[in-house]
Amino acid sequence: MASMNTKPDNDAMPANPDCCPTIYLNDDQCEALGITSPPVPGRVYHLEVVGEAVSVTATKEEGDETAAEGKGPDVSLTLKLTDITITDSSKSAAEVLYGA
Repeated sequence: MASMNTKPDNDAMPANPDCCPTIYLNDDQCEALGITSPPVPGRVYHLEVVGEAVSVTATKEEGDETAAEGKGPDVSLTLKLTDITITDSSKSAAEVLYGA
């Protein structure tokens, strides 16, 4: 797993306190994932997702970045999440496996 808690690409981006990507799930999507009552804020879920690249950008490295990161381009992309499996981590392994 790779941490997504990174610095923003530039100062012009809207402030997000932790700079982590976020997703929004509407009521129908929550129900499809088995979330039928509001979880407490801070509840941790484990996600497995399938994403499709819908937008890709590559830009040439700037001089100071080349020394630290190499000559490859800076790459950013937008992923459309097409399939999601969500696991409530507050459940025990037995509850997850056997519904106990």
